[in-house]
Amino acid sequence: MDRLNEKETEKNVKKVKWSTFLKDVFLCSLGSYGGPEAHYGVFSSILIEKRKYLTEEELTELIGLYAIVPGPSSTQTITAIGYYVVGPVLALLSFLVWAMPAIVTMSLIGVFFSVVASNSFWQPLITYLPAVAVAFIIYAAFSISKKVLKKWPDWILYLATLGLGLLLVPISMWAVPGLLLLGGFIYFLPRVKEKNETKVTYKPKWLILATVIGLVIINELLRKWISAPWSTLYTSFYRYGYSVIGGGQIVIPMMIQDLVQSQSLISLNDFLSGYAIDQAVPGPLFSFAAFVASRSYSGSWFSFFAGMIGGLSIFLPGILLVFFMFPLWKSMRGINQIKHFLNGISVAAAGLIAMTAITQAIKLPVDWTVYAVVGVSVLLLLSKKIPAPLIVILAMALGFLV
Repeated sequence: MDRLNEKETEKNVKKVKWSTFLKDVFLCSLGSYGGPEAHYGVFSSILIEKRKYLTEEELTELIGLYAIVPGPSSTQTITAIGYYVVGPVLALLSFLVWAMPAIVTMSLIGVFFSVVASNSFWQPLITYLPAVAVAFIIYAAFSISKKVLKKWPDWILYLATLGLGLLLVPISMWAVPGLLLLGGFIYFLPRVKEKNETKVTYKPKWLILATVIGLVIINELLRKWISAPWSTLYTSFYRYGYSVIGGGQIVIPMMIQDLVQSQSLISLNDFLSGYAIDQAVPGPLFSFAAFVASRSYSGSWFSFFAGMIGGLSIFLPGILLVFFMFPLWKSMRGINQIKHFLNGISVAAAGLIAMTAITQAIKLPVDWTVYAVVGVSVLLLLSKKIPAPLIVILAMALGFLV
């Protein structure tokens, strides 16, 4: 199996130019607004339908896999795609190209927030971005559902997950990984006794997992023993990185409780204002950590570096877990039972993305122009004639005209 993976890697290296792939990742970064579900629509449009780096089925499996792993799920997914296309080095570069523009931008906004906060020029730019984000979610739900719903049991699990998601996800963030695992086991358990001809020789990279756990222990010790600014930033945001399952939206209440209420590093007004600005910055929502860290030390020479430390710290545990989980997924997805388990996760993930499309569409302002932007954006995405970043730019321009 290891040799087979090496051959596949060599084949991918010959087919894919690193510069071309990283340019596509950068385009994904520029066109990704909203949460992970909206990001998946951009990934599907650029990396699958346009470039065909992997299949829709493989993307859905990766979405389901990293939805149950702590960390920023869309960032982990695009990093894993880089791993799949070539290997671990391209995976790391993919993460940097995807995340660094947003981290640097939010760090700089944190530094100059007093100027930005008093300037209303940027506000029209974000008027219709939530509508475009919903369009990407709808597009992702449609395209992924079309691929994974093949038989009537798929439809039953899909609709059940969608319904349970509408009921349970608002109650607890643990509903998402719980429903994904439930979907996997529903498909897995009836086939436990099936025989497999595929033999797995892959040995998990326990050193990487041990590193993550070791850093968690060191992190907690640093919180108790050292009170220096860099230590406070690193330990706080690294903790968020290994505590959160479900993406950037889930980390917000944790930050408010810790940084605003407990540590008083930033005011609630600044926190919420920065979060609004973050919605207008493309890329992963975890980059909001860079703003919070930078703003917490505004007026100091340390401010920008604080943003970079906070931004990179929150991503670190999740990215390390990519390097542990991806080879395991690559090796074991050929086993019959694992195939069924991943298929169950994929169907459940499609149901949850559809659930997100419904809930986010309901939250949009009651405005025919907003609904029109959603509808037109979905049609443009389905037509595959207009690049995703251009759709976002058009929506931003519309904010000034309407």
